[in-house]
Amino acid sequence: MRWKTVALAGALGPSALGCTIAQNATRTLVNEAHVVHSLHGVEHTLRSEGRAVWKEVRAQYPRRAFTAEFRDGFLDGYVDYLDRGGNCSVPPVPPAKYTRHKKYFTEEGQCLLKDYLLGFKYGQDIAVATGKRQFLTVPVLLPVVDDGPPQFTIVPRADAAGRLPTPAPVTMPAPTPPPAPAPAPAPAPQPTLFPQSAGDAAGAGSSLAPLRTAVAAPAPSPAPAPSPAPPAPAAPPAVVIPMAPAVKLPAPPAGVPEFPEFVPTPPVTDELPIVPPNRAELPVVPPSHPEAAGK
Repeated sequence: MRWKTVALAGALGPSALGCTIAQNATRTLVNEAHVVHSLHGVEHTLRSEGRAVWKEVRAQYPRRAFTAEFRDGFLDGYVDYLDRGGNCSVPPVPPAKYTRHKKYFTEEGQCLLKDYLLGFKYGQDIAVATGKRQFLTVPVLLPVVDDGPPQFTIVPRADAAGRLPTPAPVTMPAPTPPPAPAPAPAPAPQPTLFPQSAGDAAGAGSSLAPLRTAVAAPAPSPAPAPSPAPPAPAAPPAVVIPMAPAVKLPAPPAGVPEFPEFVPTPPVTDELPIVPPNRAELPVVPPSHPEAAGK
């Protein structure tokens, strides 16, 4: 019977603690999975953009002998600066896939590891040149705290005996009485339309007939002159949008060598330069990149 009691306590124990365990389990299974999926989506998009930028690098610098390690470092550095908040610093060691393979523990392998670090730094430089970092950060509003006036302390100077001077008493000025209010001006007499008659001035027993003053009619106001018709709106000038020139990417680091003069220019349509055999015809370079066509 003891094991049945333990099993019953284990089954009813979580329900006795409330719904905290259920809430945490729901957040772990639903919310955390959604966050991880969103992060992977952003990284996948940035890596796709990095591959497009890498093709542009190959098109503008077709004579550079890029390696696969340099290309991988370029993509990692591009994503590191835009997605993970990198500070343009090269990692101390390459990833584990390079440090756990026996081919990198040779003289040639050490050069390939250096190519990865060079590519990582070059990818960060290209990411900085794009200016996309500001659109991949969350703005934070910080409260502005007023520091107030500066605080200072005045220390009086002591005399030869080391005694401080007695502060002079502070006298407050006498309060100034408020000025007397100015008298209000007398109201102006109001004109009457019918002045006092002569009979009223002479008295009630006067035989003079009352006089009234004729009121002149107001002069007619002149008719307003007709306003001129507004001019017809002029036709807007034709807007000519100039074509944006091709963006010049920063040059690769000096550690990336160039092909010798006797080596034909590799095709720029490949992600990595594939050196054709000797005495092969020069590959056709797309006309959209005049620099590659001239070399």
